[in-house]
Amino acid sequence: MLEHPRQLRILQIGNYPPPFCGWAVQTKLLVEEIRNRGHICDVLNLNESRKKKSSEYVDVQNGFDYLQKVLRFAAKGYHFQVHVNGQSKPGYMLALAASLVGWLVRRPVMLSWRGGLQQKFFPRLNDCGPRWAYRLLFWLAGQITCNNEAVKRAIMLYGVDSTRVVAIPAFSSRHLNFAGVALKGPVEQFLNDHGPVFFCYVSFRPEYKLPVLREAMSKFREGHARAGFIWVGFPGKELPAAEAYVNSWPASERKALLLLGNLPHDEFLTLLSRCSATLRTPVCDGVSASVLESLALGIPVLASQNGHRPTGVMTYREDDAVDLCAQMAAIIESGAGTVQKPRFHDGDDNIARTADCLLAHVGGYRQGPEKSLVHAQ
Repeated sequence: MLEHPRQLRILQIGNYPPPFCGWAVQTKLLVEEIRNRGHICDVLNLNESRKKKSSEYVDVQNGFDYLQKVLRFAAKGYHFQVHVNGQSKPGYMLALAASLVGWLVRRPVMLSWRGGLQQKFFPRLNDCGPRWAYRLLFWLAGQITCNNEAVKRAIMLYGVDSTRVVAIPAFSSRHLNFAGVALKGPVEQFLNDHGPVFFCYVSFRPEYKLPVLREAMSKFREGHARAGFIWVGFPGKELPAAEAYVNSWPASERKALLLLGNLPHDEFLTLLSRCSATLRTPVCDGVSASVLESLALGIPVLASQNGHRPTGVMTYREDDAVDLCAQMAAIIESGAGTVQKPRFHDGDDNIARTADCLLAHVGGYRQGPEKSLVHAQ
């Protein structure tokens, strides 16, 4: 562990639990790591729980409240780490505001870039508006971390020097630290009544391709009548729309689906470990934590082809329900024996590495040589 000459003040700006999601879990682990090193670390929560008062994070009531609190933390000498991706205009504006404040107080933010190479607004170098918008955001940042080398190269196309971009997968071995829990009655009953059971971490947004998934599910059940599907991960604001969508289906389709909201980390991984396979539909993700969690637990993964899936993941053509159905059959036939688990070297920890990078940036000292810490082989 690096020695620090003084106590630093860090503000994490992004999703924080509850509810749990990939971003929130990583932020929580990162906050714990920074605090364990003796530094002050607070969180400005942008998750759906942001308006709730809590001792665990700083609430955000609206845009004005957000800006006011960013300015207040800047005045107290905090350095910002901002979590953002290329999917959301409001998310971009929040990141830009924090980055401008950081630039004005001469403490450039560390930008934590989330997602892959097929996001809504990134990379869109041929589109003048998004190109200059993200070029400004990257220019304002002091240091940028991203999921992998392919995303790093895309960020560099915006004129960013390679020394300012560090590829660190969001997933860490710490994600697998969980305590198995008893599942709720309806969940346990669904697992007992169906087989195979597919675990689908989804949201009610276009990039998750729910109509394509539904069509493939129906086709698959023609040859696997007992098959079941669990849709988990819907934020509270999306769950009513998801329920209305599913309630419009015929009873036979509804019977094969268990619709859940967001789950605590222990319950999420317990349920995942009980399923036959994981389905991952969006192509816009980078190194998906749920994909690597599945592989590490020995659960086969079938995901949309985005050109950057880990070794061991079976893929299907995006928007092709027929191919998705065919690959679902193939992955069940191949079974868990073919899963290639991510291999972690002794001492490798991407949370610790992210903390090293952040503290090196804000503390003004050098970190050790960059190295790749997680492999899916």
